[in-house]
Amino acid sequence: MKKIPLWPLVLLLLVAACTQKKEAEETKPVTPVTRVVGIGKVTPRGGVSELAAPASGIVTEVRFSPGDSVKAGDVLLLVDETDEALLVKEADSRIASQRHVVEAARSSLEQEKLASTEKLRLLTDARELLEVGASTGEEVRTLQNEYDLSMERQKKLESDLEMQHALLQEAAVQRASRLTALEKRQFRSPVDGILLDIHPRVGEAVNLHGTYARVSPEGELIVVAEIDELFADRLAVGQQCSILIADSLFSTDEVVLRVSPDLKRKSLFSDSGNDLEDRRVREIEVSLRNAGTIPLIDTKVECMVTFN
Repeated sequence: MKKIPLWPLVLLLLVAACTQKKEAEETKPVTPVTRVVGIGKVTPRGGVSELAAPASGIVTEVRFSPGDSVKAGDVLLLVDETDEALLVKEADSRIASQRHVVEAARSSLEQEKLASTEKLRLLTDARELLEVGASTGEEVRTLQNEYDLSMERQKKLESDLEMQHALLQEAAVQRASRLTALEKRQFRSPVDGILLDIHPRVGEAVNLHGTYARVSPEGELIVVAEIDELFADRLAVGQQCSILIADSLFSTDEVVLRVSPDLKRKSLFSDSGNDLEDRRVREIEVSLRNAGTIPLIDTKVECMVTFN
């Protein structure tokens, strides 16, 4: 009797089993996602202030250290101000000299005004005497000419006084400009807060507009986190969010305060440029009002958002 091969039958049974398994998987209900985890960091509301140098020069004094509390207007460091101080002194000397010129011009004008008044009195008297025949027309014409000349000198002196006033104002503007340049040699904190770091040391150079310090403004701290674009449309203000620090017992339940209106590149919290991915994220801000101990600024945390 001829034997019938069994492998076709075995193959048929395997295909049938795989088909049944696939159908079972397709009909299995999908569990909806109720939570999503993003990476964030602790930061002041509004962010850390990076201070740009208002001038360039050599540092002569550093008055604060990282961790110090600072007030708005506090001088954090100074750079060499020798040239600017000399220019301010020159402007002060020019102003003082110009003030004397203005006073001299004013005095000359006042004297000419008095002289014009006296000449007008004499002219008026001569006209009255001419009417009664006690004066001559030549005397009246002479006095009239002297009065007219005096009025011309008065107008010139008034014009000169205005010009000297203008020069005084110009000197004052120049001094203000030089004083501003001098004040820029003092690098001041723009806000109340904590000085996080300050880079230059005495004797080192700083460049104009270069970052020389970072300040954390006073106020509440928040967490800024990034959530993958896959869940971007499910984020909303008011959602519950658990904040956790890896390898730490720190944990707090907070609330989402803000959701960004757009998607951003997924690189905000990367430690290197090699972490870039072709993905987008949506940024959220989370409160830290319920935390007993607030983590340090720039601490990296995990944010577990619970969808409503």
